[in-house]
Amino acid sequence: MTKSPFLTFQYLLDSKVCDDLAKAVRVQPLFNEDGLPQSNERYLHSRETEVFLKIQPLVPEIEKHYGIKYRGTEHLIFQQFPATGKPAEPPHCENAVFKRKKWIKVKDRDLTAIIWLKDYQETPPFDQSTQVLGGKLEFPVYNFGLQPQKGTMVVYPANERFISLTTAVLVGELQCIRVHIAGGTGEDGQGVWVYQPDKFPGDFRTWFSDVV
Repeated sequence: MTKSPFLTFQYLLDSKVCDDLAKAVRVQPLFNEDGLPQSNERYLHSRETEVFLKIQPLVPEIEKHYGIKYRGTEHLIFQQFPATGKPAEPPHCENAVFKRKKWIKVKDRDLTAIIWLKDYQETPPFDQSTQVLGGKLEFPVYNFGLQPQKGTMVVYPANERFISLTTAVLVGELQCIRVHIAGGTGEDGQGVWVYQPDKFPGDFRTWFSDVV
């Protein structure tokens, strides 16, 4: 049986919670010198506990799936990507930087998760308060991406094998919550957890075959 490096929790947040969050924490965009609205992110302090209470019961499943011992979660980050027609963010690694021809881990992050607050929609009419066109979470190393699905959380390793980016938003405004998880090995989680690709064979065609 194929084991996916992605762990998906569909509809972790219900639609109303997503709509309320998107409205409550939205910030007015700043504009760059070309007059285009800029992406924005900030810690989700005001409603963080509400989202944490949904994530915490999933920790045992996350630990079992990745063979990791949970050590903690950073403050949740609210991200807002306006429609500019340009990539919303460049390719990046969540826990490392590329220096002197090698990846160096610089942040205590082992897993990352994205929770989308809006649904992908490509057929007009658009409800821009709840839908977005574009804003795919893309993984160039594996040549595939995931479309936003309101309320769904997808978890993946935070290392250099999972370089990601958010593609251009074309209509509406993408809003999501980014979660960074620290873990390890051993009873206390202080051992270094290393992602082992051979434990997660296959590719995106099999990794998501059981997601409904």
